[in-house]
Amino acid sequence: MVEEKGRLLYVLTLFLVLLASISSLGGLFMEGLYRDNDLVVSAWQGNDIVTLCVVVPMMLIAMYYAAHNSRKASLFWMGSLWYMVYNYMFYMFGATFNYFFLLYVALFTLSTYTLILALIRTSPQELSQYFNRRMPVKWISGYMLFFAILLGGMWIVLSLSFIITGQVHQSILQTDHPTAIVFAVDLSLLIPSLILSGVMLWRRKPWGFVLSSIVLIKAAAYGLALIIMTVVSYYKTDIIDPFILLWILLTSGCIVSLGVLLRNMKKDVQV
Repeated sequence: MVEEKGRLLYVLTLFLVLLASISSLGGLFMEGLYRDNDLVVSAWQGNDIVTLCVVVPMMLIAMYYAAHNSRKASLFWMGSLWYMVYNYMFYMFGATFNYFFLLYVALFTLSTYTLILALIRTSPQELSQYFNRRMPVKWISGYMLFFAILLGGMWIVLSLSFIITGQVHQSILQTDHPTAIVFAVDLSLLIPSLILSGVMLWRRKPWGFVLSSIVLIKAAAYGLALIIMTVVSYYKTDIIDPFILLWILLTSGCIVSLGVLLRNMKKDVQV
């Protein structure tokens, strides 16, 4: 049976799935919706493919099993919510103003507050008991800190280079966007979440197990989106993302780390 106190979260998630599907389908099939340059449009569409074909189904399946008391599914559910928060911040601030602007705002806001509510009703002490205490948490958290230092350090160096040379990096110029939206979102959301959850996991804190799972699920899914974006962009514009090998490396590391983490979690599906 679905818990009464969780019913609101499931309704909000279903509404979020509906809005995300509309956004992705519109991005893929509405001619002229995106008003950015060809490179950015192809990136949006690659992102739409992953959101529609991977994240939306994952969110629905995870929500179903989470409603039937699967702890592992609840982590995937919250991980997909974190993906939505991160993803639609890019659309809200990075896409040239279009017909779906209010939809992007709704998606970002709804996913943010749904995730907050989901975390509030989570018991980290209870959930952390499902993880094997002998698993190599320092290897996992060490990778997460490596990820944060590598990517965060790269964005910081590229930002500081402007102060020294006065030259805006090519990765910003080719988007025709006046701000470094990727640098901003990663340095304010992705990097801190990797560091916080990684340190807490290293110290075997209850929240460390929960947050690391959520962050790695999101990072693996969005890493896949970056790879698909690169493929679509190359197909449509002949421009290859110079960071593609880095995305493959980091995504692979996230998948392996997540696999080790969840393999050391007890099965608990109750349908």
